[in-house]
Amino acid sequence: MMSNLNALRTSLNALRFATGTLLLGSALTLGIYGLSTLNNQSLADDDDDEHSEYRPRPEQPGTGMAATQQYKQECGSCHLPYPAKLLPARSWQTMMASLDNHFGDDASLSAATQAEILAYLSAHSAGNQTRYLKGISDSDTPQRITELPYFRRKHREVPERMVSGNPQVGSFSQCDSCHKDAAQGKFNEHSVVIPGFGRWDD
Repeated sequence: MMSNLNALRTSLNALRFATGTLLLGSALTLGIYGLSTLNNQSLADDDDDEHSEYRPRPEQPGTGMAATQQYKQECGSCHLPYPAKLLPARSWQTMMASLDNHFGDDASLSAATQAEILAYLSAHSAGNQTRYLKGISDSDTPQRITELPYFRRKHREVPERMVSGNPQVGSFSQCDSCHKDAAQGKFNEHSVVIPGFGRWDD
């Protein structure tokens, strides 16, 4: 009787050990999978989208195709129409309110056009929790995309001589000089070609 009881205890202990090992292995596997998924998501979030930033969102005011085209036409006639998601709404509001002195130029528009473009920019602007505004206080109103910590981090390995010192580029604000799909709102770092230097590979 005692030997049978001991055998039963031994079997139960072995079963407990096997079950514990299985559960621990499963938990570790799920944990590793979760971390790898999170890491991959972080990398995906950190990389620029392949999708156009100028896709209209008809369900929101000021975001239909007409508003998109008006923004690209008016602002794109002088420079790249930068994706609205790179700055918060408060930045666009400040910028649009001072178009008569737009970085040294007079970019004045009619009141109606100005209001429509502002509605577009506000609807597509960066929320305070997006990666573009990391390191920016909620009370800050950045005006230059090139001064954002996100922008600087993405370009930190690109030597100044290849951009600011490059007569074919001139400035980091000339995104479309190196990002050939910038006009479509695509800034994939793996398709960068710097004039005079060729494809950039960090």
